[in-house]
Amino acid sequence: MAVVALSTMATSSAATAGDIELGRYLSSECTTCHGAAKTDSTIPPIHGLDQKHFVEVLKAYRAKSLPNEAMRTVAGRLQDDDIAALAAYFAAAKPR
Repeated sequence: MAVVALSTMATSSAATAGDIELGRYLSSECTTCHGAAKTDSTIPPIHGLDQKHFVEVLKAYRAKSLPNEAMRTVAGRLQDDDIAALAAYFAAAKPR
């Protein structure tokens, strides 16, 4: 029983690390606009953003519930796993 529990915990940790790596891989399109820290920008920072909030917002853009054609287009190309991976990556990333 303990072996199964340890195996499950190791798999969960590996999956989380994999998700963050997938998020890093996918993040270049995001950081094109969200990477530069500009105080006068209308583009919000996403580094260090709460995962749950990140997922909710991207899914809202994908569902076209929020008004921004660029974000609707980007989010429309993402699957749930991609959004979760990006959320994990940006939550772990230090704010810029």
